[in-house]
Amino acid sequence: MIYPPPFPTSIDQVTDAFLGGAIGSKVSGFQTERIGEDRGMLGEIFKLEIFFIDDTKDPLTIVAKFAAMREETLALAKRGGTHERELRCYDELLAPTPVNVPEMIGSWYDPETAEFLLLQEMIDADISVDQIAGLSEKQAQLVITEMAKLHAFWWRDPILNTKPWLPRLDDQRRRINLTTVTKNGWNKLSELLHGEIPSTISYEAEYLAEEVDRMLCRTAEFPSTFVHSDLRADNLLFSADGSSVAVIDWQGCCIAPPAFDFTYFLIQSMTIEDRQRHEEDLLRFYMEEMNRFGLKIDLDNLREVYRSSLVYSLAIACAVPLINDTAIPRVRELGISMGTRSIQALLDHNQI
Repeated sequence: MIYPPPFPTSIDQVTDAFLGGAIGSKVSGFQTERIGEDRGMLGEIFKLEIFFIDDTKDPLTIVAKFAAMREETLALAKRGGTHERELRCYDELLAPTPVNVPEMIGSWYDPETAEFLLLQEMIDADISVDQIAGLSEKQAQLVITEMAKLHAFWWRDPILNTKPWLPRLDDQRRRINLTTVTKNGWNKLSELLHGEIPSTISYEAEYLAEEVDRMLCRTAEFPSTFVHSDLRADNLLFSADGSSVAVIDWQGCCIAPPAFDFTYFLIQSMTIEDRQRHEEDLLRFYMEEMNRFGLKIDLDNLREVYRSSLVYSLAIACAVPLINDTAIPRVRELGISMGTRSIQALLDHNQI
């Protein structure tokens, strides 16, 4: 259940009484730590260590996620319905889905402001995994297996059509949101990429936004399922022993062809060299994993959607300098990494 206002909209508004009500046990105090600030996310995330009046109870560590209060970020969330979408995704779709996600403790949302609060299980993750460094082939396979479970489970399920908050790729609001991000963010991204890409490569922001819009309309014509659509290493939590992975940050979830998720994941989660080296093998592995979970799609179809979806990765890269502070060193590195990887993938497939 998603609760309405009032609720804490920032960490300094959280109280012992509020946490006690959410968890169902009286709280004596809590400590907070900001996390994920340099990960290119739409929210502000904190780790909370909670202590109880009943001292026989062990402290509980959870995650609290709030809307980021930057003007452009809130405008983006309202325009695209992204905050509400993540909360409804957890509330209505993820519970029966055979994919590893953090357990939701409680959620609150204000449709007037797009402010929200999500309390979740804290997963003990391998903090050495880094999107900029890139995933190994073995780590990528682990994620692809989770991806295949998700896509096969919801393949052409009519329930998806009963969720008005869950857009298709060519949904008007999604098209406006993504093309606006591309148009407003491309010049900022280009500044970050100065000297990182060949000087002969250039786009006008308006033209690139039109290319993104054409991509959304074209790719939406393929048979579709429920996808994450921001599936990249910074939105994944690998277990310390490397045996499992959990998927977080579902703001962008939508209805799209399965390989739409695969394309973006591969481009943004591996180094350029590793993506080039393993691209075909991992595409085949993805096909085989979907087949194992009951969804048969031939390799030619997957390749077609892969090529059709490439420019989406560049559109999301445009959002990094637009909604995040590039004065933070890792945010700057992330923008450069996402931009260069996207452009190289387009070059590799003769789309520039």
